[in-house]
Formats: sequence, C-alpha cells, structure tokens
Amino acid sequence: MSETSTRRGEFSVESFTLINQHGESLNLEGVIKSFRLFESIYDSFCTGEVGIVDGLNLLYNYRFTGQEFIRISLQQKEGEGEPAEKEYTIDKTFRVYATQNVARVPDKAGTQVYLLRLCDPRVFNCKRKRLSQVFTGSYDDILENVLVNWAKIPKEEFDTWTETTPNTIRYIAPNKSVSAVIDHVVSNASIGDNATYRNGLFFYETLNGGFRFKAIDEMFQDEFPLTFSMVPRTATDLEGTDVNAEGGMNTQILSWENPQTFDTIRGTMGGAYAGLTKVYDPVRKTEADYVFDIEETWKRGKHLSGNPMIFNDEYEYVYTAENQITEEEPPAVTQMDVDLAPNKHFDAYVIPDYTMTHAFDNNDDVTKDEILSGQITTSNAKLERDALFQLLNQYRVKFSIPFRSDLSVGTIIKVDLPPLEPSAQLKQGVSNKLDDSRYLITHIAAVGDVQKKMGQLYIEGVKESYISKIGDVKPLEERLSSQENV
Repeated sequence: MSETSTRRGEFSVESFTLINQHGESLNLEGVIKSFRLFESIYDSFCTGEVGIVDGLNLLYNYRFTGQEFIRISLQQKEGEGEPAEKEYTIDKTFRVYATQNVARVPDKAGTQVYLLRLCDPRVFNCKRKRLSQVFTGSYDDILENVLVNWAKIPKEEFDTWTETTPNTIRYIAPNKSVSAVIDHVVSNASIGDNATYRNGLFFYETLNGGFRFKAIDEMFQDEFPLTFSMVPRTATDLEGTDVNAEGGMNTQILSWENPQTFDTIRGTMGGAYAGLTKVYDPVRKTEADYVFDIEETWKRGKHLSGNPMIFNDEYEYVYTAENQITEEEPPAVTQMDVDLAPNKHFDAYVIPDYTMTHAFDNNDDVTKDEILSGQITTSNAKLERDALFQLLNQYRVKFSIPFRSDLSVGTIIKVDLPPLEPSAQLKQGVSNKLDDSRYLITHIAAVGDVQKKMGQLYIEGVKESYISKIGDVKPLEERLSSQENV
C-alpha cells in the first residue's frame, strides 16, 4: 500500500462496542453515523456523543437506561496506511448517560435516529460520593489521595503529575463531593512564588492518554513539533510524503476563525490586568492588601510569547473631532480626559478573603512558624489565577484540521497563516511583529464519520501574550518608511 492510498483525516476503528448492565454486547460500528469526542484543559474528564441510525430498535431490545458502557478505540492512519502507535491512539471506555433527539426517519420505515451522550464513568463517583475527611500534606499529595481512593482512578492513568509546594497543608473537607474537593485542590495548588502564575495548575483528561495535573508553565514549554498551514495539499502533489509529517495532508488547516481578539470590559471587571485582595486576619485583628499588576507579575516566569496584550501606560482620551491632535494645535486636555493604565485599576476587581493564623495549633505567639497551615492568604495568588483564566479567554481562535489522534489540549500549536498584506507590501519587508502564530490548545473536538472512516479535529486555541511590547511596535511608521525606501 502506497502513502497516497491514505486519505486526508483517515482513521481506523478497532472498537465501537456497547455493553449493557445485563452483560449483552453489541458492535455499534454499523449503526453509528458519526461521533464527537471532547477534551478541555478546563474539564476533569473527557465527554462525547455518537449519532445512531437505528433500524433494529436497539433502545428497546438492549434495554437502554443510561447505564451502558461504550468502548471507543480508533487511531489515525500513518503514511503507509498502518495504524498509529498506542500512545497516539484514542482508546476510552465511556458511559452512556443520556439519549437525546430521538426521531423517526420519514422515508425509512422502522428507522430512527438519536444521540447517545457519553462521559467518563468516573464522573458518577466524583459527583455522588461525599467526603468528610481531613487531608494533610502537599496539594498534589491530597489530589492523588482523592483521585485514587475516591474517584477510583489508578495511578497508571496519570500521564503528567506536577509536584506542588508547600507540603504543610491541612485541608478539611466537610461533607463535600469528590468533584468539589478536586476543584478546591487544583484551584489552590501552586508550584511556588516563582511560577509564571501562582495557582496556575489544571487537572484534565486527554483522549489519547490519561489524566494530567499540569502547570501553565509546563504547557507553555510543550510545543507540538509540526507547523500547520492553509496551503492546499493533494495526494498527487504529496506522493511519497507521510500524511502526518511536516507538510503532509494532515497538517493542512481546513477552516479558520477568530471569534475574539480582546474584550477589555470583561478583562477589566474580571481582573485580567489588575486586582486587589483584602485579607482579614481574625487572630491579629489586622487587614492586609495584596494587588495584582500584570506588568509586575510578568517580570517572572515564561509566557507563551512574552509581552502583555494590553497597552499599560497612562493615556489621554480624545473624544471629539474638534479635539483631534494636530501638530499645529494640540487639544486641550482636562483631568477628566486622563486615565490610569489598565494595570493600575486595582479596585475594578476585588476579592474579600481571610487568613487563619495558627488554626491547627495552640501556639501563643502568632509570629511563630506554623507546623500545619490552613486557610492562609499571604500573596495575590488567587488574583493571578483569576487573571490567568481571563487572559486565556481574551484572544481566541477556532480552526479545523484533518483527523489525527496525536494532538492533545495543554499543548502549543504553531500555525502558518497567509498574511493580510498586499504582496507589494510584503516584498518591502512589512511583517507582524506582535503575533508569532503560536497558540495554546484549550479545547479539542474529534469529529468523525464512522462509515467513511474520515474525520476532523476542531481546535480552540488561545494567545496569552505577544512577542513584542505593544508600545514598541509602530506598523504605520514602518510601512511608510519601507515605501519611502522603494
């Protein structure tokens, strides 16, 4: 079999097997029209849905109740048409939790179509089980304890595991669900004060692997080795080229959109650029303030590209045509026209918080170090986590590529898009000095037609920073200068 016999986005199916609560099994491959499988850095578990074209009344004959399991195993085709390696294989057992949109097909008597909604079976453990327990140690130790002993996820399914600090945490879970405990631990975990963002960790499951407890710092360093572009490709042109390799058919961008490049109202009110935490200590009877300033925070750590995507200088508003700036007559500027830089509006986002000094000992000296710490707030960590989530929702792109099972969320992807400049300007050396076309993948939807054995990946990526400081880039001046030099 030659390389060209493998089609764009082609995959092989090993299993689409359903098993009900009565031990009855069924190969669904012949009745599944399509599937959609989802993973996200914001979701602890993968989910999915399959579209069924049913002429056998399976819902009745197999006694569907939302307690069935479906094993889905599929993988991308490699250059010679052979299946991919196991590490690049989607192989998950899902639980059916809902049947929706059941409809009869008018021109096909005895046929109905419907969707089966799927989730990881461990979702039920996490939502219905409750804990009343005291945990001690580091947050990653606590998370591992909860996942293994309560969520019933074996350690063998942990792909990436980040160690956190400190290891003197005492956390009390009073009748909380497993999901609530996981969310609390992940939200408060930190890899230290030198992290790119304090409390910048995520816990999520990938389709082609297991579970990952991963810091945003690690995500920014984890880059997929290939570049994707919108250059058209055909099997004839690429004869002898691996479809999944650099320049292969499966590295083509099929569609592209940019739903949002910024939303400064949401960013301001959500603490993306600045924020304030007011912390009350009931033991000392004192209140402390901790601020988040995006410029100050970005002096440490490694970001996606390096520079904030906001102009962080004081600036003057010019409201009317009569006030346009001219060389001959500068506008009159009043105090009302001057605004602080975005990173100095600390009151726009305020978190009230508290800290319990020596909550777990009887020390009569509040200045002594604690052996175990409870609710302690001594930094702007919560502000930084909120800012991170806001920044990851400022600049978003959505695009699709041919199906492949070797990509996962929490990875940097590089894209090569055609420039939005006339060719004459490109020859003059005009280039984008802000955008390096690298995006962090936050969501993936693997979509496929089971009958055709072809599919696509729908990807949402985010840009967290620019490669240059906005105030230092002057594209209009550069364009005029390049034109004068022609």
